[in-house]
Amino acid sequence: MIDTTSIYTHIMAQMPGQNLTPQAPGDFGAKVDRGLNFGMYVGIVIAIAGVIAIGAAMVISRREGTSEEATGNALRVGIGCLIIGSAGTLVAAFV
Repeated sequence: MIDTTSIYTHIMAQMPGQNLTPQAPGDFGAKVDRGLNFGMYVGIVIAIAGVIAIGAAMVISRREGTSEEATGNALRVGIGCLIIGSAGTLVAAFV
């Protein structure tokens, strides 16, 4: 007679996923890099347009005497530029 308790114990004691070496299929890594590079270039173009627009808004608001709103917008654009600039490093840290 077979001792089913020891068979079940042996099956339950095995670690799932042993000896696995996961790899990305084909040139998947190159496609992801290409997509991230394209996204970064689009983000840089948007950031440059934002800096130009905020600069113009600061000049106009300075003339009117209300520069607090323009300063708040400039901080938002500056933080956005920092996030775009550090995106490559953040993605590399997680991958």
